[in-house]
Amino acid sequence: MKSANFFKSKLFLIQIIIALLITIVLIWVTLLSLKNYTHHGEQLEVPDLYGMSIEKAKGKIKSEHLKFSIYDSIYNPRYAPGTVLDQRPLAGAMVKRKRNIFLTINAFQPEQVRFPNLVDNSFRQAYELLVTNGFKIGKLEYIENQFLNLVLFPKYNGDTIFAGSMVDKGATIDLVLGKGQHNGILVPNLIGKTSSQAREKIILSNLNYGQIRFDQSVNNHFDSIQAKVWKQSPSSASNQKILLGSEIDVWLTQDSIKLQQADSILQKSLSNLLY
Repeated sequence: MKSANFFKSKLFLIQIIIALLITIVLIWVTLLSLKNYTHHGEQLEVPDLYGMSIEKAKGKIKSEHLKFSIYDSIYNPRYAPGTVLDQRPLAGAMVKRKRNIFLTINAFQPEQVRFPNLVDNSFRQAYELLVTNGFKIGKLEYIENQFLNLVLFPKYNGDTIFAGSMVDKGATIDLVLGKGQHNGILVPNLIGKTSSQAREKIILSNLNYGQIRFDQSVNNHFDSIQAKVWKQSPSSASNQKILLGSEIDVWLTQDSIKLQQADSILQKSLSNLLY
């Protein structure tokens, strides 16, 4: 009986109200803490760190309330040791405060790897071996030989390099290939591709990357990564064939209107060829 009266009493109601208020306050404090911890709704623009020394990049990252980790290191003799060569996320991306930026820096000493055997392999096999072992493809040179795209010998810094030699990882390797009885190759269409995509397509078409030109819309390294081909020489629109190992020059832009116009002109030219 006393218990039933207690549940109907004013004291019980006061305790219930106090408990509810405490619960509401605890929930509010928890949500506020989570918002502050996760920086909900807050976004920061990732700065462009390319080409900075690791010390300068560290200061820049700290001032932007971000964090960083050195994800990888590669060796490029054109840059000072410790220079930032790549970053993820890329510059311009929107992230939350204290987001970790993964950096690739220029190694203080080049890592060396054993050079694979490329001689008497097909170009495609050699390409896969070089890329897998961390090398870059340089110039493709074609000479008289009955077998098309057979690797006759690779070159490094202008000299023949032999299988088993210790070479800097990331080095650029030129290939001397057999010409066979090939009469030429159609010019590939590069319109709308980034520089790296265009380079890969040119090389896999058994051609060489020529000069690269950026227009006024490209102002920094981040822009150059995002820029796309709007003009090439020779053009693919003429449906002409060129010799193996020929060079293709490209012009790149970030101007969407210029890219649309280039694609429209290309499609019109191709339609004229078909009809």
